Amino acid sequence: MPSAIAALVPLDSEHFMAALELGYLAASADGLDAKERDTIATTLEAVTGIGFDHDAFAAHFSDLDMAVSMLGRRERLARTAAEFEDDTQRANAIRFAALVAMADGQLAAKELTVLEECGSHFQWNAEKIRGLVTDAAASVRGAP
Repeated sequence: MPSAIAALVPLDSEHFMAALELGYLAASADGLDAKERDTIATTLEAVTGIGFDHDAFAAHFSDLDMAVSMLGRRERLARTAAEFEDDTQRANAIRFAALVAMADGQLAAKELTVLEECGSHFQWNAEKIRGLVTDAAASVRGAP
């Protein structure tokens, strides 16, 4: 999983933060317990190369908890989706977020629903999103 995530890390910090938020929004859709937070933070620390340590990711997740609490999940999702300007960035963000959400070993239905809702902001249907998620999962298994 780490190498698959590393391949999708956006190079610029603005898009990385947006992709990270999308991953958080998906992963937290079914609840984000301490173990899953720790797994995500540990994985991202190891693969991103941006200098965030585990504690920085943990603090950022707390900030995102507050933002979602104040503005609502749908509003945060709409704002995050707007950060990706072209189809390549959008597809990579969906793949990245899917892998972040799968850090606990599975992609729950509620997590997929968040990714599909994000895709609707791009005028993409659920089938396209499921295809991107399948591509992301295949990259973890090493499939072509």
